[in-house]
Amino acid sequence: MRKTVLTLMLAASAVTSTASTAQTPTTPPAPMRQDANRVSTRAEAIAQADARFAQMDTDHEGRITAGEMRAYREALHDRMVASGRDVPVPPPGGRKHDGVGRRMDPNGDGSVTREEFEARALKRFDRMDANHDGTIDATERANAAEMRHVDRRERREGVTPPASAPAQ
Repeated sequence: MRKTVLTLMLAASAVTSTASTAQTPTTPPAPMRQDANRVSTRAEAIAQADARFAQMDTDHEGRITAGEMRAYREALHDRMVASGRDVPVPPPGGRKHDGVGRRMDPNGDGSVTREEFEARALKRFDRMDANHDGTIDATERANAAEMRHVDRRERREGVTPPASAPAQ
């Protein structure tokens, strides 16, 4: 009798555990943004900039307007929320960047061309490429991330970097 009861209890336990695991949804691991050990080249930076420009230029006229930039940022925000990532809360009074800014639009015409967009991407690439070999490795990527954190902290705290001494 004991063996029968014990066998039935084990069988019921196995059925229950199998049923509970079948109902538990399996979630795939979150995708990584970029492999930290991967080496990036200038050509890849240009290709990424062109792909992002194509995403933003919804009317395909070769320019990104303030409205297209806002729509892209809102879509990016919505994707972040949908994926469950933490989203920064905008400051009181609205978002800091509401359209095309001075850094993206150097000539101030209110829109960004593909050439301006690529120039900004290459400027960012060159700033990260510390040894100027045309590639960004893991060390340069980590150094660039640290520099960004320091720059943001200084801007947030109101600390301005010291002015460089004029060349003689």
